[in-house]
Amino acid sequence: MPPKKRSSRRGGKQSDDESLDESLEEETEQAMEVENASTEEDIEGNRPTEDLGKSVSDAKSPENPPVEDKIDNSEPDQENQEPTDPENTEDEPPAKKSKIAEEALKKIEAEKQRKEKEKQDAEEKSKIDRKKELDKFWKTVKDDPTDFTGWTHLLQFVDGKNDVEAGREAFAAFLKRYPYCYGYWKKFSDFEKRNGTPERVMEVFDQGTAAIPLSADLWIHYMNHCKTVRKEDAAFIRSQYERAMSECGREWRSDKLWDHYVKWEVEGKNYPEVYQLHQRIVRNPTQALSRNFETFKGFLKDHNPKDLMDTVDFLEVRKEVISAMKSDSPDEDGEEVKDTEAAPGEDTESDMKSAEETKNIREKIMSNEKKIYKETEKRVNLRLKYEEGIKRPYFHVKPLERGQLKNWNDYLEFMKVEMAKEGGDITEVEILYERSLIACALYEEFWMNYISWWESRDGDNTEKIRNIYRRACTNHLPTKVDVHAGWAAFEEIQGDFDAASKILENMETSHPELISLLLKRTNLERRRGNDEKVGELYEAAMKAASNKSTASDLAIKYARYLRLHQMNTVKASQVINTAMESDPANPKLYLQQVDLLLNTMPIDVQEVVAVLEKAMKQEIPEKQKFLFSQRKVEFLEDFGSDIAALQTARTKHIEATNAFKETVAKEKSNEPDKTNSVDDGKENKNGNSNGSAASYPPVTNSSSYTAQQTQAYNNYGSRYANYPQNY
Repeated sequence: MPPKKRSSRRGGKQSDDESLDESLEEETEQAMEVENASTEEDIEGNRPTEDLGKSVSDAKSPENPPVEDKIDNSEPDQENQEPTDPENTEDEPPAKKSKIAEEALKKIEAEKQRKEKEKQDAEEKSKIDRKKELDKFWKTVKDDPTDFTGWTHLLQFVDGKNDVEAGREAFAAFLKRYPYCYGYWKKFSDFEKRNGTPERVMEVFDQGTAAIPLSADLWIHYMNHCKTVRKEDAAFIRSQYERAMSECGREWRSDKLWDHYVKWEVEGKNYPEVYQLHQRIVRNPTQALSRNFETFKGFLKDHNPKDLMDTVDFLEVRKEVISAMKSDSPDEDGEEVKDTEAAPGEDTESDMKSAEETKNIREKIMSNEKKIYKETEKRVNLRLKYEEGIKRPYFHVKPLERGQLKNWNDYLEFMKVEMAKEGGDITEVEILYERSLIACALYEEFWMNYISWWESRDGDNTEKIRNIYRRACTNHLPTKVDVHAGWAAFEEIQGDFDAASKILENMETSHPELISLLLKRTNLERRRGNDEKVGELYEAAMKAASNKSTASDLAIKYARYLRLHQMNTVKASQVINTAMESDPANPKLYLQQVDLLLNTMPIDVQEVVAVLEKAMKQEIPEKQKFLFSQRKVEFLEDFGSDIAALQTARTKHIEATNAFKETVAKEKSNEPDKTNSVDDGKENKNGNSNGSAASYPPVTNSSSYTAQQTQAYNNYGSRYANYPQNY
């Protein structure tokens, strides 16, 4: 609604108010222009709410003056009011209107900040959600690094999100474990193309082609990239093609890579280079050899040999052709023969382009190339049977069929024999081994066979063998024990004890339950003379042992090391005594303690007897008590000085013998009837009953115990007879 008209008496006041209204409108518009200039884009995308827009519009519109003016205009009797102060009338409305404009701007700014905060919160929430989902994928593969499907899900997630750091971390971890998956090297390079730098893309390609150099598909992907980013640099592209051929050109299925190279040279009309490529292809025993030869013939038919060959080579071939034409020409055509006697290279251009001569040169070239082709074809046919037996030449985590493994082994053995013959190329065996490792990467025996083959070759192959060990242990077989043990032994032979120790230490982390690994590392430290480290390893192992039996076995080995290597019998005895406290029913500990005492000069007879008697008091099988009793009698007979003690020992041994016999009888009675019937038949045949009780003297050569007694004596008596007395 427009404002009501004021009376003529207030005409002056009305004109002043109108001027003030105009002034307020200008100030408000200036403020809004400043705000719009600074936040133009934000306001465009984030319009204030309807109420806020209405308030700003009301403040700017001359048809909607401030509320105070509306109140004044709505008073019923303007004429009866007291006159107001002119100064107050002039100052009040502009201040109130400026305040409204400021509030409107504040609301706009607040709304903009609210929208920005909502946007940031949404981004932060999305980031947190992605992190949670990513952690779930990582947890799967960390819990089970062999879960190939879990890895593929992780890579699909990071590839779709285009998160640079997360993507690089995931691809690097996957390709470290599965570097033969050429398809994922391609995905990694494409990921870097979208999110990384050109230098980073080339780094990924370099890593991929170094990890699986026999992948023609990966090399083709790399060459396509090179031709895209450096299409004008023909020298660089050709150098990269040559690099690809040196690494992959002799692979059985490399034909498509050669075709890729030839096609690029043809597109550049570099026909001499194409001709040379065809010559190289014919010399390679590949899957599509016959097709390649037919392509070569077609190419030569479409081009003049003079434009393809090196000048020297062409003139040499032409000379042979002219000589042949001369011998085939009739005698009456003397003039023509005379013309053909011109020196090569001195003929006119028209003579060199003669159809007959060109045709003969082509035929001569193809004749020479066909001889080479036939030789290559023989090499192809030799291995064709084995190549046709290969059903999965690429890497996969699924196990290979037994027939496939046998085919690879037979193929390798065949090639080693064939290439060892005169004229054979031993490099082809190496290429075949590398091919077999792609398909059989998870089979430890193929890696060990490859290493053995390199070790059997002449020359210094140290770095080559080390590289094979590193690839096997770091990438493909990180938890296989035998190949790691072989690597550690190899490094120790080379004198690198630190590397060997590190290899075994890493394997202990993967297999903490394998005592054999710990003993290998301990013995390595012993061989390098690090006695302090040997003691630390033994003591740490005994403390970390999973059960008492394992700890006792380690204690026995440690005691032997102390006595035989460090000549420290006292500490060795302490180690055994400590182990006895933890595992008092372990007979091996008592035997080791007796062994220590027998090798301590002079022999303490009472101490040896005390150990044997202590062993017989433990909760051990009757058989073990019988053996300890037998050993006690033998020891007193050989070393004792008190006949009464010997007689007492014999009496107790009879008791131990009877207890042992009763135990044996109970065990036989508890055996199945079939066994008892067989035993009964045997005993009846010998004229004895099943329940007969024969009397065994304490020390005899009875057939039942002679073997055990002899072994015990050999182990703990006679083998030390020749030791020096001061040992």
